[in-house]
Amino acid sequence: MNASTRIRPRIGIDTGGTFTDLVLVDSRAQRVVATFKLLSTPDDPARAVLDGMDRLLTKAGLPPRREQPPDVVHGSTVATNALLERKTSRTAFVTTAGFEDTLALARQDRPDLYALVPDRPATPVASERCLGVEERVAFDGRVLRPLEQASVDRLVARVRELGVESLAISLLHGYANPEHERRLADALRAALGDALHLTVAHELLPEYREYERAATCVVNAVVAPRMVRYLHRLGEALGERRLRIMGSHGGTLPPAVIRSAPVRTVLSGPAGGVLGAAEVARAAGVERVISFDMGGTSTDVALCDPAPRLTSEGEAGGLPVRLPMIDMHTVGAGGGSIAWLDPGGALRVGPQSAGADPGPACYGRQRGEPTATVTDAHVVLGHLPADLSLGESLAIDRAAATAAVQAIADRAGLGLHQAALGILRIAEATMARAVQRISLQRGRDPRPYTLVPFGGAGGLHACRLAEALGMTRVLVPNHPGLLSAVGMLGAAPKYTFSQALLLSVPPIAERRIALADLPAVREAFATLGMQADGAMADEGLHGQQRIDQRAVDLRYLGQSYELTISLDGDGDPLDKFLAEHERLYGYASTDKPLELVAARLQTAGVERPLRFATLPARTASTGHGPPTTTVHVHDGQREQRWRMVARDDLQAGDRLDRPTIIREYSATTLMPPGWTGEVNATGQLLLQRAEAV
Repeated sequence: MNASTRIRPRIGIDTGGTFTDLVLVDSRAQRVVATFKLLSTPDDPARAVLDGMDRLLTKAGLPPRREQPPDVVHGSTVATNALLERKTSRTAFVTTAGFEDTLALARQDRPDLYALVPDRPATPVASERCLGVEERVAFDGRVLRPLEQASVDRLVARVRELGVESLAISLLHGYANPEHERRLADALRAALGDALHLTVAHELLPEYREYERAATCVVNAVVAPRMVRYLHRLGEALGERRLRIMGSHGGTLPPAVIRSAPVRTVLSGPAGGVLGAAEVARAAGVERVISFDMGGTSTDVALCDPAPRLTSEGEAGGLPVRLPMIDMHTVGAGGGSIAWLDPGGALRVGPQSAGADPGPACYGRQRGEPTATVTDAHVVLGHLPADLSLGESLAIDRAAATAAVQAIADRAGLGLHQAALGILRIAEATMARAVQRISLQRGRDPRPYTLVPFGGAGGLHACRLAEALGMTRVLVPNHPGLLSAVGMLGAAPKYTFSQALLLSVPPIAERRIALADLPAVREAFATLGMQADGAMADEGLHGQQRIDQRAVDLRYLGQSYELTISLDGDGDPLDKFLAEHERLYGYASTDKPLELVAARLQTAGVERPLRFATLPARTASTGHGPPTTTVHVHDGQREQRWRMVARDDLQAGDRLDRPTIIREYSATTLMPPGWTGEVNATGQLLLQRAEAV
């Protein structure tokens, strides 16, 4: 029996700004068979995906994908990058007459409190393509001004005249009564057909708040044509039925759903990483972790306590996205982040990145004046030895890295090693603020948590970052540079549905009826349940094959924002609201009336996380420890002698008690002075600060 008959291949693919990561598992055993890492191709992301798959299958000794097509789960950055780079389609925005400037007015918040002139990102739709139609619906669904056919005809003619590829419709109170949005969409589809991609607010986001709903629809509209073309190419090459797309909410979705709503993928790859980190923690018996995903372009952090938290207050490209997604924070600090001097001569790092092309100077692909990056600083300090390969075959050019860092050092008036160390410390300060954003600023002390680093560069900074945050434990997973792709392979189909309610509720002290028993709530969940039944029927999942979770958005009457409270499990939802409000804001009242803003239903299949093989324990025949070599590492002041060990040589129970570089195919981990390490039964590496042992 050959390998192709024993293995049922399933591949997870995470396309990042610098590398594309691929992991192949046997779907019968849910175990990793082979991995592959190659540079991304930003000009055509599908090229790296398809080329990487061919090379991965060859590496695993399996037939080509055209002979034996594997199942694929893909985390895509196409939508996100299109928005960030403003490489978006020509789009129009349609709303109620008088509200055409909704996108430009936005909110009155100030992201940079001390900026004398606020610098907001430009709206992705030009003002001349923001169109109004004469109609008006009240917040309770009453029609105040009917939509006349003449207005519909004028809009169709204007859209035809503009020649747009995509269009977003978000009328003022379309969530309460979608009839006018539906009529406009039907007329445009009839007139323009497949030449126009339509995003309709009541289909995508049937909730109140005109700006957030409009912005979410516009984000979807501007990236849709590019994403549709990308998915069409992948579907043709891989087979539509064998392709699943990772959603920002931590579940997988079919290409047809993503073609309609590509905005659901804005945190696609990072979401897979958070799922992977949570599963690694469960396997190691650790309940509370902070995931730390540092790639080539950015760093994503999230808190799992023990499961990742969902939020509906995300953003993409400076615009709000009000769809459920894993709650994480992203900063422009990655291995490719560029070091530069500001007008005052201070050293800065990021958010600009060298990306995959040309990449850091040590890739040997830069031309002209060298540009120093975080990765180059690691090379200069000896953290990445010159004989180390990045991914499959990318060798390190130490001379190029040294020249790049020396150039920035000369301009800053620093020594070579001082400049390199400064680059790392500045990047780590940025990452520490990101962790504080999702922990301290939300009432969570990070110190009791365990840091789970992954991504190609996560292990290089994990221990120092933990020290800066007062944390004492770091858990380095198997395949750390590929964990996002690993996490995707354990994800299940997942759908989320919502419905606006805006329902007044008496004060908690006058509790008369359970929230779930209110007629409007029962009716809302009946409607959402039918939507969930249809989605899961298409997936072929029924009964015990699916898990439903109900929640409502609650707030005190007069508040502007709400808390999402589960209706399931133990405890009364109103008591849960009181406890969460007290934890977040320091007070709670049983005498104030409440407002029930929305009903939410999540339906998902059962996750199938990967299984971790048990490592053999070291015996007398295998020696007292793994083979090591000595390397020279500079700490900014002097040169030190560290040990270097290959991750593949570690066995269960092995201990590391001296400064060590742990090298492996997908990533490199630094264990600096003051830390110790131990390998657990499944090969994960637990690092601890020595004073905490």
